[in-house]
Amino acid sequence: MSLANIVREDDNFCVMMATELKCRPKGEDSLSCRFQNSQIKRPDPSYNRCSNAKDFVPTKYKFVGDEPFEIRFNPKGIENLVVPRSIPRWRLDMIKVIVSQLNVGFEVRERRDKFTIMENSTVGHCEVDVKIIRQSFTENDDDSTEKSESFEIGFMPPGEELGHTSIVERFQVEKVRHPKRCPRRTIYFFGDYEDYSHGDKQVYMDMITSMSHITISKDEFVSYTISEGIMKTANKSRTMRPYQKISLKLKGIDLARSSLPEILNPASTSLFAFSNLQTILQKK
Repeated sequence: MSLANIVREDDNFCVMMATELKCRPKGEDSLSCRFQNSQIKRPDPSYNRCSNAKDFVPTKYKFVGDEPFEIRFNPKGIENLVVPRSIPRWRLDMIKVIVSQLNVGFEVRERRDKFTIMENSTVGHCEVDVKIIRQSFTENDDDSTEKSESFEIGFMPPGEELGHTSIVERFQVEKVRHPKRCPRRTIYFFGDYEDYSHGDKQVYMDMITSMSHITISKDEFVSYTISEGIMKTANKSRTMRPYQKISLKLKGIDLARSSLPEILNPASTSLFAFSNLQTILQKK
């Protein structure tokens, strides 16, 4: 969407995109993934703030493609991605924003409830305030939580607690990023083709806030990030305040029915938006 779409000052144009992320384990620290059933959906007509909701036409559009890729993890979260070298950068950056919802950013054995870390994400290497909420029960407690019919998530306790009966039932993480405190910073919103942090004569854009929330329980995994910013033309005649919510929810776990897909001409990349691909050295 361009600023030319803004006719009245109170106009709000909304776009809802949905896709399914299918992943399966590959070794101890990697997931082999691909997207499917991507579509651009109609905003909720009852949401009066969306000026375009009534006239919006839903379409099927592979905005993230369906090529296989890998997510590689380290003890703190996502280490890097392995993708086809031919993937367009704008499409790769959209993939990064979605899969970064799987990035915790610190070791889960962390015992503090509140602390500050430096985290890699699509907006750069940034200072992040972290808050952890743990809810526990003992083996003698009644388990009144309604269980999912298709899966159950198990928590692996740290080694020093293996003999204890206290078990984490719900693990929540709140992360508040400080976009102005990023030694390496990019200005990225979902679908951007260029890095606005380098400045532009026609358009000015900045990210003001970025907050993530992760909830993990026996029958639930939900992770989302809300980001807000400001976008205006050079002469300040048009102003828009982008708002985006990227969410990821575990819907089910199914048996694998095919072999792991091969990534043709693979290359490695970090979570940073607009970053270059790196050659993967093949072992002989």
